[in-house]
Amino acid sequence: MTLGVKIERVSPITLKATRGYDEWVIVRILTDQGIEGIGEGFTWRGQASTIRSHIETIAQQITGTNPLAIEAFLKRFLFSQATDRNWCAAISAIEIALWDIVGKMADLPIYTLLGGPVHKEIPLYADHGIFDGAESWEEQVERILRAKEAGFKMFKWDPFEGEGTPDAKELGKQVDRVNQVREAVGKDYPLAIDAHNRFSVDGAIMAARVLEPLNINFFEAPTKDDPEMLRKVADATSIPLATGELTTTRRGAKALLDSGVIKVFQPEVGTNGGILESCKTGDLAELYDVKIAIHNWCGPVVTRAATQVCARTPNLLYQEYAGGAPKNDWEHELLDPPTQIENGHLILPDGPGLGFKLNEKLLASRVID
Repeated sequence: MTLGVKIERVSPITLKATRGYDEWVIVRILTDQGIEGIGEGFTWRGQASTIRSHIETIAQQITGTNPLAIEAFLKRFLFSQATDRNWCAAISAIEIALWDIVGKMADLPIYTLLGGPVHKEIPLYADHGIFDGAESWEEQVERILRAKEAGFKMFKWDPFEGEGTPDAKELGKQVDRVNQVREAVGKDYPLAIDAHNRFSVDGAIMAARVLEPLNINFFEAPTKDDPEMLRKVADATSIPLATGELTTTRRGAKALLDSGVIKVFQPEVGTNGGILESCKTGDLAELYDVKIAIHNWCGPVVTRAATQVCARTPNLLYQEYAGGAPKNDWEHELLDPPTQIENGHLILPDGPGLGFKLNEKLLASRVID
């Protein structure tokens, strides 16, 4: 193998997804030396065809170029169009695949090439992905308890409905479920709450105040990702605020970090430009004494990519893990070897690149033409 390697083919693949998402988009990049890289971008509902189209557009421009030139690739494609999240998802998918190629050429895990691991295993928190297929609230609570018993270090979900400024009575009913979970898991087990940017400032403050007695580790995306709006919420509550999944570069991250009110930052590797830009975002957050809790609501390929970032991030708090529902066991089987999780920790893969091959038979059964 030589450093003069060239990209020969870029192939996006749409496959049947899960957890309320119809489709995921992954990408395979083949070099002229026979090395293949696998990547994935965050695929929002209904956006698979757009993301796939973006990958095909970029593929025409990078075929014949050197896959090792990742900084040049990002400079060319990411920063000029980073406001379009679908474009950034396409960039992220390709960038992750390029790193997979680099690792395979070096015969080393990606995290080794990023400075080496500072964590030998990655602490995970479970989220509402474990609810997938549950038929009742009681079954959902039981699954939270199973996540705790399995060693997951925290549980996070969005208990809310509606948006803007909620009716106080309705808000109380929604937060009552948080109280039920708190009673079920005990007073000390870490819980976090996500609002998915749904509230006005007044609504976010209302929610935060009724959550305060329940020992919440962080309140994620309580209102729009606007520094001034977030500052008003932070000034009104003792619950630490978290956000970051909607940012696509360090520039967006810096605007939020400059506010001084974000205590946990949550870059999404599947839209944040991929592995390298997410590492740089983590390094930026460290300068603000902010912890990193990598957002992860994609498929198992992004889970592996996120782990490469987490392994070399000193200010890591957690990596989010959306799998775990019984109906989604197939996710583990898509990668060979499967992602190894023990006592709520993801064990670092030691294979080259992302550390897996695709299960071709299973992949073929889930491909959408």
